[in-house]
Amino acid sequence: MKTADVLIIGGGIIGCSIALELARARVRVLLLERDRVGCEASGEAAGYLAPQAEGLAPGPFLDLCLKSREMFGPLQETLREETGIDIEYLRSGALYLLLTEEDEAYGRRLYAEQRDRGLRVEQWDRQQVLEAEPHVTPAVRGALYLPDDHQVQNARMVRALVLAGTRHGAQYVEGSPVTGVVRKGDRVTGVRSVAETYHAGKVVIAAGAWSGTLGELVRHEIPIRPARGQLLSLQTRGDVLRHILFGREAYLVPRANGEVAVGSTVEFVGFDKHVTAAGIEGLLTAARKLVPALASRPMLAAWAGFRPWTPDELPFLGAVPGSPGLYIASGHFRKGILLAPITGHLMAELLRDQEPSLPFSVFRLDR
Repeated sequence: MKTADVLIIGGGIIGCSIALELARARVRVLLLERDRVGCEASGEAAGYLAPQAEGLAPGPFLDLCLKSREMFGPLQETLREETGIDIEYLRSGALYLLLTEEDEAYGRRLYAEQRDRGLRVEQWDRQQVLEAEPHVTPAVRGALYLPDDHQVQNARMVRALVLAGTRHGAQYVEGSPVTGVVRKGDRVTGVRSVAETYHAGKVVIAAGAWSGTLGELVRHEIPIRPARGQLLSLQTRGDVLRHILFGREAYLVPRANGEVAVGSTVEFVGFDKHVTAAGIEGLLTAARKLVPALASRPMLAAWAGFRPWTPDELPFLGAVPGSPGLYIASGHFRKGILLAPITGHLMAELLRDQEPSLPFSVFRLDR
């Protein structure tokens, strides 16, 4: 297919979510991916869905994250019915561990903020923490328990989104980096790839950390940079942790298969994807500080991915100013997995010229 109603640049979880939502509405959608669908940050993240544990301040961004978190339960059931794939949406809850007086002061502020917002949050003392998580460091002073912060297996989710999208008529072209933009006057009417020219009524930039490199092609600055995040996984056979754990220096995500994902660094080194000794040493030290028993567990893998960072660490969503027919859904930084459902839903509404069900003009590119 060389023509489509909507053409999406980028095959990460954001682009795939938009494609599925459009395909379900019987919009002809074509997605171009420069490499393989889901091969970058979308398949490399830890998969936590934890806006409360991350301490997001009240406001439009927290509202967006909370709305998206609510969508995972229904999404899991729908994707399982449509594809047979279990995205391993686990309602594990999270503990933000308090190890110092400074941590305790932060915990009190966060508890008050979230209670005022009407969110579920509990203050646990040391004994409650150790009863729930016996392997946590004895130095723990307490924790915030966040029962609504959950997790998903992000790589499975991407596969399910693509399979469901395909069954609804979406088309995906891998190994097809975009090399140019087709215009009619000021209006964007398609793109050129290395092997083909594609025409579409609307074009969406959803290329994650690579979105910034498309700025010159679309004649508009897109201030997105790659932020390298190093992660590692340990084998615990499921006998060490029950909850997602957060601390000041690391987070630990116990997966359904018994592995624990440990993350993550934030490094501005361009598109250098190397795993470094310093990065992994820092993660292991931080992990042992939270759960000393992890020191004796086998390390399975270490890897790195590129998150799409923006100067205010908020995503860009909506039309690209001065370029009719061009849209952007990128810059989700550390919230791409969490925000995939709501981004897909809102962008599909916008691209179908519907009134958005949730205001998101605060995330426009020219804010």
